Amino acid sequence: MNCKDFSNLLDAYVDGSLSQAEANQMRDHAAACPDCAAMLTLLQDARRMDEEIEVPETFSSSWRQRIREEEKLEEKRIKNLPWKTWLAAAAVLVFVLGGTALTRENMPSRTQLTDAASNSAQAKTTGSSVARRNTDAGAGNMLYEEMAAPMMMAAYEDYDAAEMEEAAAEVPTAGETRQEKIIRNASFTVKTTDYDTDLERLQTLAKDLGGRVEYLSANGDASSGQTRSASLSLRIPAQRLDEFLSGVEGIGNVTAMTQEMQDVSDSYYDVQTRLDTQRKKLERLQTMFAAAEDVSDLIEIESAIADAQYYIDRYTSQLKSYDGKVEYSTVNASVREVRVTEMKEVTLGQRIAEGFRNSLDAGTEFLEDMVIFLVSALPWLIAAAAAFVIVWMIVRKAKENKIGKKEKQQ
Repeated sequence: MNCKDFSNLLDAYVDGSLSQAEANQMRDHAAACPDCAAMLTLLQDARRMDEEIEVPETFSSSWRQRIREEEKLEEKRIKNLPWKTWLAAAAVLVFVLGGTALTRENMPSRTQLTDAASNSAQAKTTGSSVARRNTDAGAGNMLYEEMAAPMMMAAYEDYDAAEMEEAAAEVPTAGETRQEKIIRNASFTVKTTDYDTDLERLQTLAKDLGGRVEYLSANGDASSGQTRSASLSLRIPAQRLDEFLSGVEGIGNVTAMTQEMQDVSDSYYDVQTRLDTQRKKLERLQTMFAAAEDVSDLIEIESAIADAQYYIDRYTSQLKSYDGKVEYSTVNASVREVRVTEMKEVTLGQRIAEGFRNSLDAGTEFLEDMVIFLVSALPWLIAAAAAFVIVWMIVRKAKENKIGKKEKQQ
């Protein structure tokens, strides 16, 4: 007989309805199994209580022993609870504080651009893009100038000897007078305490002298306490450049100024001579084209006309570029805002108050970021909690099945 059979026959045994053989088996099993013997004693004592018999001492000792065992288990559970609770609390604290600290940089800022500020920023970006295009065009001209000499040398080899001799005869000699082609450029830096006024004065001065602003880039925000700066590219008539630079001396504080001159007379007149030669060559080719009758001659002459027209356009464009740089000087200006600061003594109380305010502001901002982090992580926390509940239910079911199998084996 096992414990399960004993439990099933326990009521019949106490009632005396079992056969003698089964009763003997019950007594033998109770003598060998303390748990089953305790169950038999409890049931017999309960039956006596129903018959209004005084509760036996064995019953009292049995349930008191059972209560003491339960109390010991509860005390053990309580003793093991704190470190688990503290561990879980520490894990949650590390998750919240660490997650907030690691994600603060990616969180929405307290201050954001309004629509007006966004439109202003977009306008500045558009202006900067236009300015960059102008700058790129200038860079293209510089690249063209660097490539012009090799290309002119290549074109030189295509000329007929007679045309080159004629062109050389037309070039002014050193003794003859010719207008010098000189490119003048300048750059300077202005530091000012009245940024808006001086920046406006600089642009007005350029316009009054017949110049223009080709590029303007401004940085900084006065409302947020940042110092501002601006970079300008100005085009000033060359004959009024000295007048412009003199007028700049009265705007802010000029801390640095640079002027440069480049004589491009030889290159200019060399290109002009080649242009005249190509024009004369084009005229002769057009005359030959009108008189030609053979198809092959017409094709060859037409190709030579296209080449001559190509060089005419190239040299004309280069001369216009030279003329623009000679007639208008390029001036690069930088305007920087400076602030006058005063040193003053700060008392200990003021320093403490300032430190307390800074600490309070930092703490408040951190708590706000923590709330944002928790709300942002809420979907993931819900998913993790659901996964934990599912795993816990699976583990619990497995334990119940294991206990059931052990009871069946007994």
